[in-house]
Amino acid sequence: MTITSQIPAACRVQLDKAPAEYLVIADDGPAVDDVRAGRAPERRVRYVERRAVDPVERQLQWDELEGDCLDAEGTVRLLALTAVSHGHAAHVARREFAAFNAAVRMGDEIDRHLERGERGWLAVRIADGGSDGELYGDYEDAFAAQEHPEACTYFPISPLCPWTPRMCAEHLEFMTHLRHGCMVYGRPTCH
Repeated sequence: MTITSQIPAACRVQLDKAPAEYLVIADDGPAVDDVRAGRAPERRVRYVERRAVDPVERQLQWDELEGDCLDAEGTVRLLALTAVSHGHAAHVARREFAAFNAAVRMGDEIDRHLERGERGWLAVRIADGGSDGELYGDYEDAFAAQEHPEACTYFPISPLCPWTPRMCAEHLEFMTHLRHGCMVYGRPTCH
């Protein structure tokens, strides 16, 4: 008989990093400092809690945290995320919000040129989906005009081939993985 078998299951500490569900209270509203500085909106994580295992306790936990969100001011939301720790859950919540905003911004950049019927090569920053607003004649011109060319993705745009928001999100995610070198046979290995 081992010592751990004598300790009740409720008192044991889980030391491995197994994925679990976490509840995250996040504020998606723009901070006053972000608006003044002209920065992209950033999700602020207010609270993280590991989701209970018991179904009744899970529902009570959800109801309590959802009530806290409804009572709070601003654009506070309750999210359920899979992560390996409290810090990882907070990181995943921020990363998902940043990826969504980058895809929206990239789509807006493309749409702005397509509304005018323009064609050419566009350079888009992988990190935030923004652009310098210029269209270039070819890839080399677009690459040469960027201050940090390795931080951008380059592609031709044409009214004949519009981009959907999902296409923008998938392209930026692919380029992010490609940039930090985790792609093996076209699939990311860093998840």
